[in-house]
Order: sequence, then structure tokens, then C-alpha cells
Amino acid sequence: MRVFWIILTLVIAGSGALVFKPKADTNAAPAEPVSAQADSLTTDRVPTTPAAIAETAEQNQAPAATESTNDEFRSEVARIEVGEEAPSTPAKTSAEELDSTAEEIAHEKIRQNIVSDSTELPEITADEIIATLDGSNDDSEVTELADAETESVAADTEEAAPNGWELLAEQANDENAEESTEEAPAEAESAGVPAAMTIARNEDGSITIGDTYTITGSGTRENPYMVSWEYMVSLREYYNPREGKKAIPSHIAMFDGSYVSIAGYLQFPLATPEPVECLVMLNQWDGCCIGVPPTPYDAIEVSLSDPASREQKFAVEGRIVGKLKIDPYLVGNWLIGLYLLTDASVDVSGSRTAEEVYGNTPSQLIPGAE
Repeated sequence: MRVFWIILTLVIAGSGALVFKPKADTNAAPAEPVSAQADSLTTDRVPTTPAAIAETAEQNQAPAATESTNDEFRSEVARIEVGEEAPSTPAKTSAEELDSTAEEIAHEKIRQNIVSDSTELPEITADEIIATLDGSNDDSEVTELADAETESVAADTEEAAPNGWELLAEQANDENAEESTEEAPAEAESAGVPAAMTIARNEDGSITIGDTYTITGSGTRENPYMVSWEYMVSLREYYNPREGKKAIPSHIAMFDGSYVSIAGYLQFPLATPEPVECLVMLNQWDGCCIGVPPTPYDAIEVSLSDPASREQKFAVEGRIVGKLKIDPYLVGNWLIGLYLLTDASVDVSGSRTAEEVYGNTPSQLIPGAE
């Protein structure tokens, strides 16, 4: 066993001696790296005489020296003989030259890929370019002008469009001006408004309007005028601002400011515990979807002098006594409201229940009805 280990040790030692044995120096003067040569040229140790430069070149000649290095030495010798100064820019190393060459080759390949010999570029004349530019400029100018005009029109529209309250005030002023002029009858005739009805007072104190309506009472709270819905709705034929009829006839305006009594369907605001206002209407309407929604001619806004009781609040029909005020409420030329009753009281005694009144008229509250 010892013999085996001795032999193995000798083999390893011999192998190591063969591997690490230095080789014979075949080059009498090994060549310096190109970078070292370039550095030697740019330092202060560069020879300045032709003889010294030639001696240095002979010493540095070796099989491994490249042709570019010899060219650099020859160029340096020629510059010194002529008397020129050495260039201040350091010479490029072989690595830098390779990088520069590779970069040029890459650029050339890219140019070949982008534009090949077979690529045909379209021919565009100068006139076509000028015409295209002129057309784009004209289109942009037209677009800018159109946008400016649109903004100007929108601004003028916003400034010129009044809201509903302004229109209402203007309409009220127009009506007052028309009523104070003598041209109102001519305008009424041109708009197709019929002539006002005649007014005749009878010996018993009643008033006959035309040949159709007879109104009793004296216009006080204790003895109000008893008016009918047919008479109140007849104002539609004389007053309709949307159709150009803007004058209230005298046979209806005469009752403005007087106490009147009228029976109809009632609608209170049920969410209010003690309401002080309501609507009295010709047609039944529950405020939503049952019945016929009222119009300004067949409904009167009522302002009560005292809050309504629970019985009055849930009544479906009744009679209202109050001071009549004819006060048109307009939005533009659209009539929203017309009649008002102020300082009013409501009487629901003897009125029917909702089941009894549904689909019927409050005939027992109309004077003279059985």
C-alpha cells in the first residue's frame, strides 16, 4: 500500500513539473500592446530627434506588431523631420477603431434596410406642396371662424334669453300698456275676440250678463255674488295670451275685488296639518292621477282666512266664499294661473263622501239644483 502511494505522489509531481515548466522565449523583443505604444507617443518621453525615433522603432519591431502601429511611427517621424508639432488628440486604440468600424457597418445596414435600391419614392412637385399648404391653411381659418361665430351666437343667446320671471314682468307691463290705450278693441277684433257681453241690472238686484248668465248677490261677504263655473270658464273666449287675446272683458272684470261664492271639488294639501290654502275646481281631481287636471279657467286658488279643520281638509266638495282677484300668472305667453280668492272661508256641510262624489258633479251645492 505504501508503494502505491509513493508511485502516485511521483506521478503527480512529474505532471506538475511538465505543466508549470516555463517555455523558451522565442521573441527577442516582445511587442508592446498597441495601447501602451499609443500612450508612449502622447507622453513627455516621446523621442524628439529622428535618430532616437528610428532607434526606438527598431527596438519595438516584433512579429506581433501590427501594420497600423508601424504607420503611426512613420507618420510621427515625418512630422518631427518637417518640424510640425505632435497632434494634441490622442491616437485611437485598436478597440476604439473596432467600435467605430462596427458602428459604421451597423448604420450602413440600417440605411440599406430603410431605403433599398428597389424603393420608389413618390414624386411631389413644389406646386402640389404649396397647394396642399394653402388648402390646410384655408380649412383651419374657416374652422376657426366657424368656432368663433358659434361661441358668439351662444353668448348672445345666453345674454338675450330671459328667465320666466323676467318674461312675466314684461308681459304684465305689456298688458298694462295695452289696457291704457285706445287701440285695444282694434287688436281684439283682429285676434278674433268676440265683443264683450252686455250688462243689465234687474229690479231685484240681480245682474244679467248678455242673454245667458244671471248673477245674484251684492258682492259683500254676507251677500256675495253667486257665480257659476260656466260663467268663469267663458273668459277663455276673450282672454288667451298665447293666441294674442290679452284683454279681460268688462263683464268679468267688474267682479274683481268683490266677494263671490262658488261651489266645486276641493283639493287640500294633505301633508299640511292645518292647511290655509286649497284649490276649488270644476272637475274632480285628486292632485295626481284620478280625475281631470285643472286649467287656469276652471280652477281657483283659495287662500283661507282661518286654517281648515280636519273635516274640511278631507272633504271632496264644498262651497267657497272669498274676495275675487283676477290676476293672470304668465310664463312667456303661457297662462299658468288666473283666478284667486282671498280672505276665504269653506263650507263642507252636507257634502258627499268620496265614494258618493266619484264621477258625479256637486249638484246639491249649486243654487237651484234639486
